[in-house]
Amino acid sequence: MWIICPIAGVGKRLQPFTYSKPKAFLKVAGKRLIDHILLKLKKAFPEGTNLCFIVGYKKRQITDYLTKNYSDFFNLYFEEQKPLGYSNDIPYFSGLGDALLLAKQHAQNDDCFIFLSDRLPLEDYTSILLRFHQLQCDGVINVKRVKNPEYYGVTVLEEKGAFIKQIVEKPREFISDLAVAGAYLFGKTMTPRLFELLEEQSKLPLENGEEHQLTPVIEQLIRENVKITINEMREEILDFGRPEGLLEGNKHLLSELKLNDPTYEELVQSKNIIDSKIIPPVYIGENANITDSVIGPYVSIGDNVSIQKCILKEAVIGDGATLKKIISSQSIIGDYSILEDLIKSEITIGDSCYIASARNSLFY
Repeated sequence: MWIICPIAGVGKRLQPFTYSKPKAFLKVAGKRLIDHILLKLKKAFPEGTNLCFIVGYKKRQITDYLTKNYSDFFNLYFEEQKPLGYSNDIPYFSGLGDALLLAKQHAQNDDCFIFLSDRLPLEDYTSILLRFHQLQCDGVINVKRVKNPEYYGVTVLEEKGAFIKQIVEKPREFISDLAVAGAYLFGKTMTPRLFELLEEQSKLPLENGEEHQLTPVIEQLIRENVKITINEMREEILDFGRPEGLLEGNKHLLSELKLNDPTYEELVQSKNIIDSKIIPPVYIGENANITDSVIGPYVSIGDNVSIQKCILKEAVIGDGATLKKIISSQSIIGDYSILEDLIKSEITIGDSCYIASARNSLFY
């Protein structure tokens, strides 16, 4: 079986954080998003499994990091998706469908597991594998019941409930609440036709920001009587594609985190935390220093962070950040940013920024 991860996109909805790194490299609860996903994959797939990343934006950063940290377990391959063009020096691409097509030479005659790097299931991936092997089908799509299906691609089942009869991207009217949840398993009975349709779609012209997606190809496969079923996830699927999703995902991951020292007594004794109160769940990175502050609940603090006289809750603080006299909640602070003298909720700033209310200025 081949695992395929399309990771070429810029992550526009997560700007300004993605100006300096790919969206899958945002750190939450002490790990990059891609680390959280790959650790779950390591539990579901055997050592030596083939894993192909479709890279584009920040490709060198991605390939170097993944090769260094995961080549001992997975057989890693990288294929580059070329941008269609650039807007203000930021590349834009032709879509998920064209990204997956780049894996054709590897996976067109094999079982193929596809996952999206901004979706993280709290369950592991073994359930979709079991579903595929237990049911006579050509493919399986992970789904989750949602309250707002108009924002997702949704699946509609046959009357008997076994197989998908329709898949619709962002339906205007309610047809189903079973939303596609970022993971697909296509068997080798259908992958040759899958890549054939992806190639046909790639030749269609694009206009006005359109992209070649995966959903229309799956729709065509269903019309051709390919048997695709669902694997309904019971636990939460964390969507890190938006800032609000990042904060919500941070809360879930911190709640799951089992720390040996949840109140950080060892850091208190080592003088990394002085005259401060830590309200768990909180994650504090290496060489972080906290003085005269109240931190938590639901705060992720990166490595080499300095915090003085702050009150923070429900926040993600990047590596190397410096915060002094800040009172805030529901905020995301980028790497190596400096904030001073500020009382404000829902702060969202990217990497290497400087904000000081006394000077009423913002520099990049």
